[in-house]
Amino acid sequence: MEKKLAQKKIVWLKKHRLFDSKFKVFEKQSKIYIPVKEKVSGAIGIEIQPISKKPKSIDEVLRNILSPKELSSVVASFDIIGDIAIIEIPDILIPKEKEIANAIMQIHKNVRVVAKKQGPMEGEYRVRKLSIILGESRTETMYKENKVKMLLDITKVYFSSRLSFERKRIALQVKDGEKILALFAGIGPFPLVIAKTKKNCEIIAIELNPIAVEYMKKNIALNKIKNIIAICGDVKEIVPREYKNYADRILMPLPKDAEEFLSIAYEGAKNNAIIHFYTFADIKNPFEDAKRKIFAHLKKENIEIISERIVRPFSPARVQVAIDFRLN
Repeated sequence: MEKKLAQKKIVWLKKHRLFDSKFKVFEKQSKIYIPVKEKVSGAIGIEIQPISKKPKSIDEVLRNILSPKELSSVVASFDIIGDIAIIEIPDILIPKEKEIANAIMQIHKNVRVVAKKQGPMEGEYRVRKLSIILGESRTETMYKENKVKMLLDITKVYFSSRLSFERKRIALQVKDGEKILALFAGIGPFPLVIAKTKKNCEIIAIELNPIAVEYMKKNIALNKIKNIIAICGDVKEIVPREYKNYADRILMPLPKDAEEFLSIAYEGAKNNAIIHFYTFADIKNPFEDAKRKIFAHLKKENIEIISERIVRPFSPARVQVAIDFRLN
């Protein structure tokens, strides 16, 4: 078909549902060839390859590699931190772990490393053992969130990308001139996002893991932030000694047993200070469970609950909960 007639013919074929989108329109020797689903006037038969469609999901990639039973065992949710994907591989799928890792890299083009969990979070610093399945041999990465860059090693520090919304949510609440205590600060995600959002505040970020503190200092410099002081040490010693009645706002994103530090937060708080408390709670009565932990350590009459929300599911029986409350 001549070029000048091709576009009109394509429109006509699409209108009558005769255009075959599985094949490409192509030009050869100044003539345009249009694929059709069935023979129409002027059609000729030639052999061409159909358009190869890129898979849109990991499930689509694995469908031709895994058996239905194996496919049903794939853990669908996983974390991507920077350019590293962290996945869980059930025992039945260990022989196919490289194929699964390759499928992730095929769909997520930014991923350069796929690592698998070798056990739960453990130890004083709540870190996890990982092994690399595919990609570059490294565990350090650059993570970006809320206009903040964060350098970290996923095997040496605790970090959750799933608290991104929480970090922004709290940052937007901070008022000019606030003094903030960031307990269990890790590599600094909460302080960094707050400092980037609200420059006119003072943040004391305390973390026990010395490697995490070194990364936090690097991240403060990386983001050219001036209003965070990173301190390595135990909040139980540092807050009563150096920051008694200091804070207008206190962050408590400890992954486990944060309630054991509520009395320390109380010592560091000014009157009317706001505390952001995170805990894992029973899925049936999450807020009641979380508040029960708070009231076991602080007097109920001194507490005004401001907000309560489910942050994310944690297991079939538990969820992570955020309770914001004011100390009177």
